[in-house]
Amino acid sequence: MQIGVDSSLAVGNQRIFVLDSDEISRMAVQFMLHDEYETHEFSALAAAVGKARDWPPDLLIVGISYLQEQGVHLLEQMEVEFPEAQLLLLLGEDDSPVALAGKAMGLAQLRKPLRLETVRGTVAMILRNGQ
Repeated sequence: MQIGVDSSLAVGNQRIFVLDSDEISRMAVQFMLHDEYETHEFSALAAAVGKARDWPPDLLIVGISYLQEQGVHLLEQMEVEFPEAQLLLLLGEDDSPVALAGKAMGLAQLRKPLRLETVRGTVAMILRNGQ
């Protein structure tokens, strides 16, 4: 048992995909969540879509660096590819066009710097409200 892990979440069957081209952010989020959720990290949307065929995610965390590289229009495609998943944007400290577009779409946002309590709390809130 890990310190600070909510055992009721750890035995659940919720799946999270972390999609980001920034390997450090992607792996940090995966590390913060893997004790409580089945968490997978990806650097490309195609890999996430392939994995979702087996069992789709409940939450898709998308990094700003990936959206800046691929374009904000990708958010709409993600809603089509993962219709049952909640979306959470992983943003930098500053507002950017991507952050503003996500806010306009009503998407939840998580800002850097990442803290264990903030990441786990935000994810738990989104997954509880989405079900």
